[in-house]
Amino acid sequence: MYFDERPKVRRDDLYDRERELGELLSSINSRKPLILLKGIRRLGKTSLLRVALNEAKLPHVIVDLRGVNPNSRRDLYLRFQAALNEYLSKNAPLLKRLKDRIKLIDGVRISGVGVSLSWKNPETLYSLISALESEGFVIAFDEVQEIRGPAGKELASLIAHFYDYGETSFILTGSEVGLLYDFAGIEDPTAPLYGRVFHEIELSRFSREQSLDFLRKGFEQAGIKAPEEILEDAVNRLDGIVGWLVKFGVISLREGLSRRTVDRVLEEASKMALGELDRFLEKRPLARKRYLAILHAIARGRNTWSELKTELEKAEKREITDATLARLLDALLKASFIEKKINGRNITYQIADPVLEFALRR
Repeated sequence: MYFDERPKVRRDDLYDRERELGELLSSINSRKPLILLKGIRRLGKTSLLRVALNEAKLPHVIVDLRGVNPNSRRDLYLRFQAALNEYLSKNAPLLKRLKDRIKLIDGVRISGVGVSLSWKNPETLYSLISALESEGFVIAFDEVQEIRGPAGKELASLIAHFYDYGETSFILTGSEVGLLYDFAGIEDPTAPLYGRVFHEIELSRFSREQSLDFLRKGFEQAGIKAPEEILEDAVNRLDGIVGWLVKFGVISLREGLSRRTVDRVLEEASKMALGELDRFLEKRPLARKRYLAILHAIARGRNTWSELKTELEKAEKREITDATLARLLDALLKASFIEKKINGRNITYQIADPVLEFALRR
């Protein structure tokens, strides 16, 4: 079913991602050492990742880093432990084959149908991944940009080590694309992963035609012929972001399909989008008002450099340097809250997510 808010695990439940799925499968099967899967929030990266790993039929670990304490090795190890145990619980013969190798690792204890990791020794994860490598594991870190500081550098160094000396394939996904690039060290010679070649796969939002077709087919799966004018209204307001289109379908099946359903989706989705923005702002308390002034201005159509500088100066009642504005915009771009549009010599900024734009206009 297309209208299922859980990540997909079967190709049949993915809509029109054949090219991206084929590219990801090819990269996995050819054992590329480092694969980046990028795209703004709610485009289906996790679903694509799970479908590809299931079809590749290779042992794998998918470590979900959403909401992790960004500076905590303990959190990182616990997330890895949970992800590995989830896989091993469904593959008991594999655990049996690994036991002899794993029980020799300092900081790893076998308990029941899983393993327990000590986070105190940074060598523990290196040794464990070396043991998993013998079985051909693929290791994915979902929303890897969430881990930063010393723990993030330690993880990047670990991946660089296996890139240079091992055979493990790593997949890194990221919704905050600029921060994903920072983790990969694209422009930072001091970053652990700097200079490593990676294969990059990008998910884009659906076109208008794809969005309409997705909704039609999703309702057909539920035995409903949806009125075109309602689907048009939904796509006009939710754009081609599959996560919001799925939510529209889910709420429509639960509460009835009407124009009011789009309003209902926007109300519910706005809270989620603002919550994500708030988590970003919580980490930047001193600049919180500045970020909000910029975002509200962009949402109202005041979206050129000069307009944003004027709006920010009006909000603060003092002059703002170009360097300050550039730094604020760069942070919002890296976190994928805004996008830069270039038309000849004209540069404008827009809110990446129509739901967040709706929320900011209110």
